[in-house]
Amino acid sequence: MSTHTLEDDVALSDKKPSKSRTHAIKKNLHPFYQRHKKHLILAVSVISLIAVIYYAYNASTHEETDDAYVTGHLHDVSSRINAVVTDVLVNDNQFVHEGDVLVKLDPSEYQALAAAAQAQLNKAQADLDREQPLVAMHALSQQDLDATKSTHDVDLAQLKLADLQIDYSTIHAPASGIIGRKNVEVGNRVSSGQTLLVVVEPDLWVVANFKETQLAHMRKGQPAQITIDAIPGKVFEGKVDSFSPATGNEFALLPADNSTGNFTKIVQRVPVKIVFDPASTHGYEARIRAGESVVVKVALTSPPPQP
Repeated sequence: MSTHTLEDDVALSDKKPSKSRTHAIKKNLHPFYQRHKKHLILAVSVISLIAVIYYAYNASTHEETDDAYVTGHLHDVSSRINAVVTDVLVNDNQFVHEGDVLVKLDPSEYQALAAAAQAQLNKAQADLDREQPLVAMHALSQQDLDATKSTHDVDLAQLKLADLQIDYSTIHAPASGIIGRKNVEVGNRVSSGQTLLVVVEPDLWVVANFKETQLAHMRKGQPAQITIDAIPGKVFEGKVDSFSPATGNEFALLPADNSTGNFTKIVQRVPVKIVFDPASTHGYEARIRAGESVVVKVALTSPPPQP
């Protein structure tokens, strides 16, 4: 027996929209749509056409790549002698000037070597002063005098070397910039050639790796727009400064050898140096850092004449 009731019919009718209501809505929209249908279609068509033209024009007059990054002069500051660190005068992210003292090493060992070299030199000088008159008197051969002179010269070189090593115990900043990657502390035993910290100069630029097929109309001096991922919403101005003398693959540790095996052509990339316009980076100098990812768009216009 069916359990369908009148209440079920009422509930079902409430869930379904009324045909009369739907017809009324269509009837109200119909005159507006019919009246402006042509205008709406025309407006959409015009907007689409403008977008296509703009995209085509932009693609033909600009070259863009996101394979780019900020770089600059990074100076690895290393020790030139083996010694113990006695003083560190800088901290991470501190600005220093060229010639500022960064680290001091213990020179005691080399001061002792300098004293020994000085003693040897004094002895050699005394022997030389004594033997020179003897040669004039034919009491000593010229060969013996030459050997004494040679010993004197060696002892003098040893003294100069010891003095240089004493000078190397004080490490100076090679350029003005900001301290980074500091990994030295008082008491560390450092070796010759060991990197203690890095000085990053504030003069930065962009290296953009464009595909070789994008360079056909790119020239030095053309304007460029630079967008840094770390500074969204800001577009910096710059210009093409120079082109790398070789592709990135040629500078790789193991460059590809296309003369062996099966050959697969791969589009190469050429590093292009893009310099910032100083007026464009004003106020953002502290936020632009070496290594940051950027997007570069170069306008393929005629470069301005060089002064």
